[in-house]
Amino acid sequence: MISKVFSTTGALAKAISGFQPRQPQTDMALSVERAIKDSTQLVVEAGTGTGKTYAYLVPALLSGKKTIVSTGSKNLQEQLFHRDLPLMVETLGFTGRVALLKGRANYLCPERLSRQMIESHDGHADPTLLSQLVKVRSWSSETKTGDLGECDDLAEDSPIIPTITSTNDNCLAKIAQAMKIALW
Repeated sequence: MISKVFSTTGALAKAISGFQPRQPQTDMALSVERAIKDSTQLVVEAGTGTGKTYAYLVPALLSGKKTIVSTGSKNLQEQLFHRDLPLMVETLGFTGRVALLKGRANYLCPERLSRQMIESHDGHADPTLLSQLVKVRSWSSETKTGDLGECDDLAEDSPIIPTITSTNDNCLAKIAQAMKIALW
C-alpha cells in the first residue's frame, strides 16, 4: 500500500502538483510502516526537502494506530498541523481524529496575567513589557483557546511569556489543591 501511495500514479501524485516519487522517501515510509507494525523504534536522518513529512505521516495515518509526532520547532509544528496533515488526511481519506497538543507553557494563565498587570504598575516596569501585557490583556478577552501562538502582538520569544503562563510548579489550581489536602 505504501509503495502505491508514493508511486507516479498514487494518491500523492494525484493530490500534489509536480509530485515526483523518490526512492529514499518511499524507503523511509516503508521503514516507518514496519516500525509501527512491529512496535519498534526507528531513527531516520534525511536532509531538508527530502519529503520526510509525508514519509512519516502517510504510514502513521494508514496504520490506524494512535501516533504522536513531536517537532523540534513551533514553525514545523504549525506547518505540519495546518498544511501537511490536512493535505494527507484529505488525500488518504483518513476519517480518524487529529489534534494539536501543546504544553501548558503555550497557553495564557488569566490569573498570572492579572498578577503581572498589577505588579507592572509599580513604576519600575519596562514600558515595552507593559505595552505587551496590555496587548495580551486585550487579546485575552477575544480568544477562545488562550493559545498564545494566536496572539499576533506577542513575539514567540517575548520575555513576558513565562510570567503569564503556568508551569506544573506554579499552577495556582495545583497549589490550591495541595493546600486543601494539607489542611484537611
